[in-house]
Amino acid sequence: MKLFPASFRFAAVVAACLCTAVPAGISQEQPATTDKGGVFRSSLSIDRTPLPRGGAILKSYADMLDKVQPSVVTILTGIEAPQRRRVSAQEQALRRFYGIPPAPEPKSGADRWQQIGIGSGVIVSSNGYILTNRHVVFPPDMNMDGQQYLDILRLRVSIPGRKGHLPAKLIDFSSEMDVAVIKVGGTGFPNATLADSDTVRVGDVAFALGAPFGIDKTVRMGIISARRNDEVLEGFGKQELLQTDASINPGNSGGPLIDADGRVIGINTAIYSRTGGNMGIGFAIPINKAVSAADALSRPRGYLGVMLLDVDQGAARIFGFSGGAYVGKVEEGTPAATSGLQEGDVILTVDEKKVENSDDLRKRLASQPPGTKMKITFFRESKEERGELVLTLGERPNFFLNELPAASNLAGDPATPAAVPAASTEVEQVAGMTLQPVAAADRAQLNLPADAPGLVITKIQPNTPAANCGLEKGDIILRINRSAPASHAEAVDAIVNHSREGKATVQVRKGDATRIAVMDLK
Repeated sequence: MKLFPASFRFAAVVAACLCTAVPAGISQEQPATTDKGGVFRSSLSIDRTPLPRGGAILKSYADMLDKVQPSVVTILTGIEAPQRRRVSAQEQALRRFYGIPPAPEPKSGADRWQQIGIGSGVIVSSNGYILTNRHVVFPPDMNMDGQQYLDILRLRVSIPGRKGHLPAKLIDFSSEMDVAVIKVGGTGFPNATLADSDTVRVGDVAFALGAPFGIDKTVRMGIISARRNDEVLEGFGKQELLQTDASINPGNSGGPLIDADGRVIGINTAIYSRTGGNMGIGFAIPINKAVSAADALSRPRGYLGVMLLDVDQGAARIFGFSGGAYVGKVEEGTPAATSGLQEGDVILTVDEKKVENSDDLRKRLASQPPGTKMKITFFRESKEERGELVLTLGERPNFFLNELPAASNLAGDPATPAAVPAASTEVEQVAGMTLQPVAAADRAQLNLPADAPGLVITKIQPNTPAANCGLEKGDIILRINRSAPASHAEAVDAIVNHSREGKATVQVRKGDATRIAVMDLK
């Protein structure tokens, strides 16, 4: 999100959302378009009949809402973890700002699910597809690498009229706008009917449905206040939005904005506020745009085969570049692997155009069809040099075509955490961490190549250079300032004698992925 003009410099755009359902008596038809669409669009019910704008004043919308609300769901975002994860002060502040509940203590016994967020969604097909916001399934500043988060992400959905929560699967999310698609197993769900949002006019009655602050089955009424086409949502660029004064609050995110006939006209995504609460200015992604973004996820898209992370800008300055996307992992047999890209490379340009960050590169890859040739410039930290290569994009796996696992398995068992070898002898710390070589028997479990040096962090002290840059117990140190230390003494030498301007660059592996961290030694 971003701040509004200078006169409102203390006001912030805050994530929020709503949901909708299928009203009876409304004709349902497929989109009247020459574009056949993808798997997602073909499963929707769309009514493009213009909204009647005359007639007597309606005194109640109760019957319409009774038919809509069964398709409005509450989404609980959580993680499976063996122990309570560390929650930063920044995350705690963001939780209060977005109305997200505090991180709860882990439950005892076998259930290790920890709730980290709450939002809303709308069922848009009878076979269980649900539209919501990307920020509902990716709450702000979760203090984890992207792949690490996805590996332990678990979603639960509360559907009106059904006891308990259904486990849900993240199908995909759009890098172009704040849209995600999740799915629950089964059929016969009450799905919403979608309107043609291009016909929505300022002054039309609008209803926001969802679970503000976790209070489900909530309905708020207003009008369409404006149609916008500017950069209100930071990180998603200039885009079309519907503005409404229907009250939207944290927890409504991902739910629908509906018209007086009960048809979805938008997915509510943000509010403009000085306090974090509603001030009568909310924003929704027009449903036509949301459907186009979601449908694009079900079509063939370019695939590189890497896990992308943002570049630590402290490291970038040390090496003399800005921006870029860090390659945290390269999948075997993918275009990235066959072209020669390596884990730890930083992609700087694509077709001679600068890559700003990992999201920028994801968007550009998703916009290209399989078979597209790309010229890539990259920086390789291990050699402190730039390289160039040409590769051909493959086809990204299409999760819309995969069978959803049985509901009983969707929640999944938590991944067994990597073993941390016990130190046989205690050694002095360097930069606040105790290191020891990884035992040969532990390399397979830690996903560390047999021929690669590596030091495991067996202890770390708070408020030290190592802790302050995000290193944790169990992380594997692969390189420090370009060298690959195989012993504690070599790590000390690399930090003390080869750091620049009081900063040490560290390549660290966590699970299956790597990242670059910069330790400030001053």
